[in-house]
Amino acid sequence: MPPSKSSKKGKPTKESSTASSSSSWWWYIIAILPIPILYLSSNLLRHTISEPDANHGSGSMFDLIATRYDFINRALALNLDMSWRYRLVEEIVGVNGQIFQQSNDVRLLDLATGTADVAILLGQAAARYNYPPSSIDDNDTSSSTTTVLGLDPSQNMLNVGKTKVQSKELTNIVRLDLGDARKLDELQDNTFNAATMSFGIRNVPEKVDALCEIHRVLKKTNTSSSSSSSIESKLAIMEFSEPDKDKGIMGDLARLFIRHLVPAMGALLSGHPKEYMHLQKSIKDFPTPSEFVKKMEGIKCPIIREEGEGREGFGTFRVTKVVNLNFGSVQIYVANPIMKEYVTE
Repeated sequence: MPPSKSSKKGKPTKESSTASSSSSWWWYIIAILPIPILYLSSNLLRHTISEPDANHGSGSMFDLIATRYDFINRALALNLDMSWRYRLVEEIVGVNGQIFQQSNDVRLLDLATGTADVAILLGQAAARYNYPPSSIDDNDTSSSTTTVLGLDPSQNMLNVGKTKVQSKELTNIVRLDLGDARKLDELQDNTFNAATMSFGIRNVPEKVDALCEIHRVLKKTNTSSSSSSSIESKLAIMEFSEPDKDKGIMGDLARLFIRHLVPAMGALLSGHPKEYMHLQKSIKDFPTPSEFVKKMEGIKCPIIREEGEGREGFGTFRVTKVVNLNFGSVQIYVANPIMKEYVTE
């Protein structure tokens, strides 16, 4: 008896197609099942945990979650966070390592370095382009002993970072130390060719103080000229923000993820729910990209001038680029420090 048409090799039967479709639906249901649970958990946390204070995102907060910080980051960002950091570093270093062609004494500063992901990427870029670092004196905490200096207020985060730097064999290029972006007293004026700060500025209540300290330590030409030829250094800040409403359905999903899923998942994975409620709150309260650009370009950092140096002036930033990532929930702000003179009538 010849085989029936439904049993011919390579052609699925009606029954097998139905079973396959049913199986696919079950996978979809399983995949989305955690979403309403996490949504309800987020609302429960919001109503049962006291709101973190403005300075909660300090070193002491991150000391509590340091050992699990990298794992939680990868989980919450769906393993995309390192690609964002690569892009941040590319904005500073250049596609072909142009920053290392500027001089024989290139110095890079990574603020809120945490477990040193960005500092390590900067160090690897320096090694890749055969940039010769200075020798390191373990008793010297100044920036003159290293190509990449990473600062963070959390000692526990730095301890994790130092282990990673050693494992990458970058101790002759990357140095990590305690430091607060709002008060970089140990760093001299006009020292660094570039500065980075990833997911840290929103945790700083006094953002203007931090930006002015960054401006002070970046190299710049002492001129009021608005010409780009006077710019010698660069700042790149990467930060979360809630996507604008014009980002469509993917922006809505990213906003839902940030508001509800991130704090619930972070609380579950870390065991420290208050810290991840702070994360959600700090993102919600952070300025929109256009507002943050105005803040950066509107600051007036005091400049101490010697007698005879010219009219009184101030320091500020010129934002040259805003890179939008992850459907508008992550931005990289690229800026140059500039000097301006007060205009008097």
